[in-house]
Amino acid sequence: MVQTTPSLSEMLSSTPPKARPSYAHPLDPLTASEIRHVVDAVRSHLVKSASAKAPKPITKALFNSISLREPSKYAVLQWAGTFSRKELSTAGAQVDAPLNRQADVHIICPESGQSFEAVVDLPSNLPGTVTITDPVVTSWTILDGLLQPSLQPEELLWAEEVCKKDAKVKEACDAIGVDQQNIAVDGWCIGQDERFPGRRLQQCFIFARLRPDDNLYAHPCDFVPVLDSHTGEVLSIDYPPTNPAPGESYPASSAKDYEAGPKRARIPPPMTPQNYLPEQIAKDDPTFKVRDTLKPLHVLQPEGVSYRMDGRTLRWQNWNIHVGFTYREGLVLSNITYDDGAKGSRPLFYRLSVAEMVVPYAKTIFPHHRKHAFDTGEYGIGALANSLALGCDCLGSITYLDAEFVTRAGGIETIKSAICIHEEDAGILHKHTDFRDMRAHVARNRKLVISSICTVANYEYGFYFNFALDGSIELEVKATGIVNAYCLGPNEPRDPSHEVEVAPNIAAQHHQHLFSYRIDPMLDGLNNSVVQVDSVQDDEDVGSATNFYGNGFKTVKTVYKTAKGAVADYDATKARCWVIENPNKKHYCTGGNVGYKLMSKDMPPLLAKPGSLVWNRAPFARHNMFVTPHSDEEIFPSELHINQHPGGEDFGLQTWVNRDENVENADIVAWPCFGVTHISRPEDWPIMPVEILRVHLKPSGFFDRNPGLDVPSSADKKSRHATEAFTNGTSNGHVNGHAAVANGTTNGANGASSCCSSRN
Repeated sequence: MVQTTPSLSEMLSSTPPKARPSYAHPLDPLTASEIRHVVDAVRSHLVKSASAKAPKPITKALFNSISLREPSKYAVLQWAGTFSRKELSTAGAQVDAPLNRQADVHIICPESGQSFEAVVDLPSNLPGTVTITDPVVTSWTILDGLLQPSLQPEELLWAEEVCKKDAKVKEACDAIGVDQQNIAVDGWCIGQDERFPGRRLQQCFIFARLRPDDNLYAHPCDFVPVLDSHTGEVLSIDYPPTNPAPGESYPASSAKDYEAGPKRARIPPPMTPQNYLPEQIAKDDPTFKVRDTLKPLHVLQPEGVSYRMDGRTLRWQNWNIHVGFTYREGLVLSNITYDDGAKGSRPLFYRLSVAEMVVPYAKTIFPHHRKHAFDTGEYGIGALANSLALGCDCLGSITYLDAEFVTRAGGIETIKSAICIHEEDAGILHKHTDFRDMRAHVARNRKLVISSICTVANYEYGFYFNFALDGSIELEVKATGIVNAYCLGPNEPRDPSHEVEVAPNIAAQHHQHLFSYRIDPMLDGLNNSVVQVDSVQDDEDVGSATNFYGNGFKTVKTVYKTAKGAVADYDATKARCWVIENPNKKHYCTGGNVGYKLMSKDMPPLLAKPGSLVWNRAPFARHNMFVTPHSDEEIFPSELHINQHPGGEDFGLQTWVNRDENVENADIVAWPCFGVTHISRPEDWPIMPVEILRVHLKPSGFFDRNPGLDVPSSADKKSRHATEAFTNGTSNGHVNGHAAVANGTTNGANGASSCCSSRN
């Protein structure tokens, strides 16, 4: 699969048509037509340009990724009219910045082992853009030999083909009674393996498959091949040592000690079926049946949705959002504004994305330490997006957007329905009952959900940006799928310190999921600040004149002034949160700065030690909050090429922090790190119930009052009493007590109804 690429002499066999722009916004993802023209421009450059020369001949050109190179933030804001030229100039931003349409390209030559970056300028149909006729390569860079672009999905799939043919893998399979043709292989990035410097590597987790559609992860094998992802050569087969018995020393965990030590006794994979597909479970358990007690639950919008799309610009209930998508980050939401009535359209956030993540595992025995996946930077979350199914992944009236990426051979891969946009009921927005006259008023909340789900081998991540009627934004990450499993011998000592035996002879190792949320604010202006807010006890003692009864507590606010001073950790004992403020705009009543509060209870510390491989490679996870000055070039906190990068103490986001530049009343970016420490349970097996992580951005002194006061209080006419008979009687005794509520009617223009704004 990896090698099926045309030679350079075949690349220019036909003349491509001129690129025809078909986008409406400068941040729209590249179209399929644009990607094809980028491919053609790169191939022409390789054949014709002397600047494409490299230390070794470029005999094959594989396209690792092609993505939009976003134009300058200030150029986009000026083009969109978010800020005027005067406002940009006053804030110190560049005025009349060029609005180029460009593509970032990553290319690999597997035969020479070289990698390249290119920038291609594209024709544009937008006013204010630099006009060119044909796509042209304007930048060409040969990467340092130690830098590796991300592993492409086709490359990961190729690992299984290699392992099913390799003689060393066959020998390893034969030793444990597994047919080599019945194995399944998950290719993974390797992090670092000092044994093979300069080579593009994959580590391969091997599973036996009993039958089609069988849960292969229930049958992990006891060996881990390491292959050269350029050549397909299996460089090593690693056999993790067994767990030590009580009183024995823990196996040395370095590659050097592993190579010098004795190899483990081989362990056949667990072969008991552990399935999650109902039809597979039924084959092994005749008593199993799918429950039939769930009645249909429909989400109906008889008058259609309450949002509208203009290209990829989404307008819903005062919100205005551009919906982008990249192979690396997946969802990217930009130029987010809110229509605040007489105050007009107010800018909130220029760009929101999950810029990086890491999943470090706890097991130290070689080579388990290599399990610390950077699923964003090493693979590309967007490139692994699912094609979402109507009525399954999302309910109701749905708008889907596709995603288009390049294949290694330069073709187009289209992921249909990669993005889901829909509305959901979100419970009560606000309610009050005046107990004096029993007049009740309730308005229901609703959220606009922009979501995408990706599959990273065994695991699924759902990313949901939820916009609400109260002006808040919630980023919700749902983790599910199948926990990474490794086999245990029947008599092997268990290691509860680092793993949980979720089923007989199947261990799920403790791990973390840590996400870097990149927040580029523009609250009522480009210059913002971040304030740390802690809730603490009053300083005075119980019995003192000012705190006699000891009940006093207060908030302590710390304004971050420089990047080094803006590094902080979450502290639950202080209910710590952060407020992004505009110090140049005051609330009419409080006199304080307008702002948005950032809140999350899902902020565990990175448990890998300072100086560890994970710590070195994931500077964004060393703390829970960072703030740096905005830069169009500083998007990925573990650098552009994290695959096999060793990192370091001064690396990526830490480098930007170490400049210690001003972040007070400046154009800034906040980098909160959130996640979960996952100690697996048997209930996570054989498929994991969803784990939900949340980060909230809530207006805090931004609006004059509750922005949802104009949400009508109305009764859902489709709601009805449950009249189904229960096995022990009927529900009538319960529902009759609420008959007056359900039979309410609308009270006219004020939008109130007898159930939602009534005297009970």
